[in-house]
Amino acid sequence: MSYFGSSMTAPADEAEPLQHGKAASCSCPVCGGSEQSPWKQGNLSSSELRPEDFHITDARYGVTLPLVRCKDCEFIFATAAGAAGIIALYEQMEDPDYDSSGSARRFQMEWVIREALRSTPYAKTLLDIGAGTGMLVAEAQKQGLTACGVEPSHALSRLAVERGLEVVQGTYPHRELDGRKFDLVCLVDVIEHVEDPAELLRAAASALAPNGLLVVITPDISSVAARVLGKRWWHLRLAHIGYFTPKTFARLAGRCGLEITSTERARWFFPVAYLADRLAVYLPFLGPLNRWFRKAPLFRDLFAKVIPLNLFDSSYFLLGNGRGSDR
Repeated sequence: MSYFGSSMTAPADEAEPLQHGKAASCSCPVCGGSEQSPWKQGNLSSSELRPEDFHITDARYGVTLPLVRCKDCEFIFATAAGAAGIIALYEQMEDPDYDSSGSARRFQMEWVIREALRSTPYAKTLLDIGAGTGMLVAEAQKQGLTACGVEPSHALSRLAVERGLEVVQGTYPHRELDGRKFDLVCLVDVIEHVEDPAELLRAAASALAPNGLLVVITPDISSVAARVLGKRWWHLRLAHIGYFTPKTFARLAGRCGLEITSTERARWFFPVAYLADRLAVYLPFLGPLNRWFRKAPLFRDLFAKVIPLNLFDSSYFLLGNGRGSDR
């Protein structure tokens, strides 16, 4: 039984169906378990994927690769075969809409840094893994930190460099960052994108300075919003190949020798126009109304306004090097 119950149905255009009731045979990235059951049919196979399918601003909610659910720990993920070749696609990905929304996203970056510094007021250095165009790196610098990042997309990392930010192209670990230690290492909406989250967590932890902390933000598939929306939940996207609950993430952290020191819900900041457009994905009749509101002088300023939003469906974890074991 899924988290969402039998009353929730997946989008009608799904392709590559899974045979429900037939167990998958691969290794779970969280617990290492060998048995999984089909959880959601895929809309596309890995061979059909294009770089644009990984846009940060993708609004095709409910469109995913085939997903399975571990019978032991209940982690939901795309199998290694299903996720093949994703890194190469990320390297080619461009997302102009993401960069153009930077003025609004800056508020979220401020919040991430502010929350992290509450627990590490001594922090002087920061590494952002999956840095995009360097928005978090830039905000960290404004807060007085020495900050750098790593980003697989050639286009996004190039924009960051053009703005004078230290963002190297590639994945972590990265040869240009070898040996450097950081008081804060950030994985903001990144771990759900990788095939081997344990490998990424260990690599991130290895970059921590003594008393350093790891910041992880990731969607929570056990949240009320996820259960209500079912397989139309906005975090179900092609780019997301692993879906955590607080329980499965805690299990992964312990396996990687990390200790969760605090947990809260992540906060977001969006223009009203952005939220109105995303709501229209679920309520199509709002599309024409949104276009009318944009043209009406009375509502133009309202649509440009940036507001905080907490839908209680993303977790913010702070982690330190603990006494966990990989056994």
